Amino acid sequence: MRLVHDFLAETARRHPSKAAILHGDRSATYAEIEELSNRLAHLLLSAGLSKGDRVLTVMENSIENVVSYYGVLKAGGVCVEIHDRSTPAETGYYVRNSGAGVCILSKAAAPRLEGVEVPVIISAEAVRKGPGQRVFRWDELDAMPGASPPVSIEEHDLAAIVYTSGSTGSPKGVVLTHRNICSNTQAIVSYLGLHESDRIMAVLPFYYVYGKTLLNTHFMAGGSVVVNNRFAFPNAVVKEMVDREVTGFAGVPSTFAILMNRSIFSKTAMPSLRYVTQAGGAMAPALTRRLIDHLKGVPLFVMYGATEASARLTYLPPERLVRDKLGSIGIPIPGVEVTVRDDAGKELVTGEVGNICATGPNIMQGYWQDPEETARALKPWGLVTGDLGQKDEEGFIYLTGRKKDMLKIGGERVSPKEIEDAIIASGLVHETAVIGQPDELLSEVPAAYVVPIEAGTFDLESLKGYLAERLAGHKHPKFWHVLKAMPKKPSGKIDKEALKNDVLHEVRVA
Repeated sequence: MRLVHDFLAETARRHPSKAAILHGDRSATYAEIEELSNRLAHLLLSAGLSKGDRVLTVMENSIENVVSYYGVLKAGGVCVEIHDRSTPAETGYYVRNSGAGVCILSKAAAPRLEGVEVPVIISAEAVRKGPGQRVFRWDELDAMPGASPPVSIEEHDLAAIVYTSGSTGSPKGVVLTHRNICSNTQAIVSYLGLHESDRIMAVLPFYYVYGKTLLNTHFMAGGSVVVNNRFAFPNAVVKEMVDREVTGFAGVPSTFAILMNRSIFSKTAMPSLRYVTQAGGAMAPALTRRLIDHLKGVPLFVMYGATEASARLTYLPPERLVRDKLGSIGIPIPGVEVTVRDDAGKELVTGEVGNICATGPNIMQGYWQDPEETARALKPWGLVTGDLGQKDEEGFIYLTGRKKDMLKIGGERVSPKEIEDAIIASGLVHETAVIGQPDELLSEVPAAYVVPIEAGTFDLESLKGYLAERLAGHKHPKFWHVLKAMPKKPSGKIDKEALKNDVLHEVRVA
């Protein structure tokens, strides 16, 4: 049996003085984080926390964030981490939905959220106490014991509720146990070959499951995590990667679009870099090729997963990405089975397009207090991810799109991804998103949103001409929207729902 916080405790025993987190001019060793997380666990217990109680944390990536995560787990609590810039209304929803009785606030979040209605608040900044509310300051940890609290926790106990946005309705809470997270962490450490000398640059938020894997995998392997919350200034991130001699970097497609198009990354040598990972949605093959060319032999791991899978389901071995499998999401990670099935659960043969489904010890227990949505996602044959795909003759999986995003043009199903990939391949566009727009004759037609690489010289007619030679006529976007920037989700993914709701349409060209 293994628990998530064992990653920290075991490495602290092996390497107490090793730097675990480096953040700006601050750093913390494994021993320091182990002791602080124990103190926080004792504080939570003294405040009345019982095993299974939910603790909401609203914090940017930081040493305190990491201490809070492992401290909650050590106390037997369930971590509910949300965007550090969540509004009072959003925070109130998460509190009510999760039933959290404790809220841990960062210095930046405290003034904004001091009115949050929870029995207990732990804050780095002084906040006003509400009726019947107990408020603790971060510096009160000093009076707590530094040893691990004697709480009995099992691998099947809940560890986290991770909220994920759906296409409609309010965010759903994905329920994960210690076993779910530990099994996924072990698999990722295995296929990436992580070890004590690894040092990851973390620009992804820890409340996002992909970001959380960076923390847990490196704590399991005994490596170090470099925190940088300033990706709005990508050149500063690139310089720190060089200065810190990082061995790993992880990003979503928009991360790499920014690095390759809007930063010094492509002109900067990084001799320490050992590997790069990409997940969080399919990246256009043209951008992937550019990234591979720049990395000059540094392995790029293309990965696929879901919050409902504790993060990871598949990975593409870098040598196959370079040789012959560009566009694939790869093969299942160790211990997981991924199949392609029809809506009735029948497994499909090579080349047939169907639902991507998965089974394994990493699959969620369900959605928090939502049996209907749980029943839609968890079938007797496994998790139905909502993605469509197919397998080739070697078992490598290829995504064809999100089931809910597929366009139906004159009765023919068209993947937005195919159109998006062609737009990026033109070399004229930094980022793009294609959605369906209602049409009286064809049911739907493609509408394209683009952010040019060079706004001043962008020629839409050249782009249309490029697509005319590569896509059938019915796949050509009928409406074009040229934007300065794409609306983004907290994870960095393009927010297509914002586009559908008519947000940020700066220039329209029919």
